[in-house]
Amino acid sequence: MRVKVEFYDILRELTACHEWCPDVPPGSTVAELFFVAKRTFPALSAYPQQPVFTSGLDYVEDVHILREDETISILPAPPRC
Repeated sequence: MRVKVEFYDILRELTACHEWCPDVPPGSTVAELFFVAKRTFPALSAYPQQPVFTSGLDYVEDVHILREDETISILPAPPRC
């Protein structure tokens, strides 16, 4: 099944792309998608924090099950005070 991934800020710089459309098995989670992203874009492994994931306007956890044609945005973690 195909999903669309959008990378933002430093993550866009690390991947050198804004949009990526991988095929993933049905029932895949955001965590599994991010694992595939790190294999596809090895520079993502250099990012030291867990990024934030959204689907549309909603934040989603890494256990979120992906849907066909869903758009997942991957954003840098907010700064810690």
